[in-house]
Amino acid sequence: MNKNILNDLLNTQGHINEDELNAYLSDSAPSTVRHKVENAMLDNDLFSDAVEGYQEMGLSAIPTLESFSEFKKKLPAPAEGAKVIQLTPVQKFMRLVAVAGMLIVGLFAYNAFQSPSPDSLFADFYTHYENDISLTRRGAPDGLNKDFKEALGRYAVGEFAQSISGFEKALSAEPTNDAAHFYAGLAYLEMNKFDDALTHLNSVSSNNNYARQANWYAILANLKSGKLDVAKQMLNDFVKTPGFKSDEAKDLMKQF
Repeated sequence: MNKNILNDLLNTQGHINEDELNAYLSDSAPSTVRHKVENAMLDNDLFSDAVEGYQEMGLSAIPTLESFSEFKKKLPAPAEGAKVIQLTPVQKFMRLVAVAGMLIVGLFAYNAFQSPSPDSLFADFYTHYENDISLTRRGAPDGLNKDFKEALGRYAVGEFAQSISGFEKALSAEPTNDAAHFYAGLAYLEMNKFDDALTHLNSVSSNNNYARQANWYAILANLKSGKLDVAKQMLNDFVKTPGFKSDEAKDLMKQF
């Protein structure tokens, strides 16, 4: 098999295991697994063809495939003067589905022995942080900084690109506003601007209410950026104290 094709399959399959695919085929998969499988099908035509082939055959699970050597033993000896039989389109399709199925099973076995990639770890452990600051909060006489309040509102509805300029304006007026640094970092993270995200997340002071949350998202930003040593060192420190994302951090540690 072409090496590039194999790499493409491994990189787009998203570490779908056999149980998840069987659950999808039997229509018993939870929504998260169904979404995961369907994304893999969109990313990879061969994977999509194989899954759709199983569905067209009415299969609710990947069939158990015997070894090729055992299969050969069951074949009759060729008769003398035997003619070559042309396969019908349906027979050709069924053989393609069988080959694709064998490839998928092989990929499952291969993936089981591979360390997850930084991209897949980020996708598994990243969750969006909702705005938890009341937009009607009254702290100072005039309430929240106007730019900060507007930026929070945009962040809350998913307008991350628009929220960034508001956070930056608020920080120009209040450079030590840790909450503005935190949410600016999250907005940049949502935009896949990891260096900018880290600049703000690393600026949150250690005694601020958002310090632990900022550390967690900084770990993920470093991981996604390929700075594995930095991410691992931060994670080692993070798991030493309980709190926000403690369980997830322990699970992530096991992947290194």
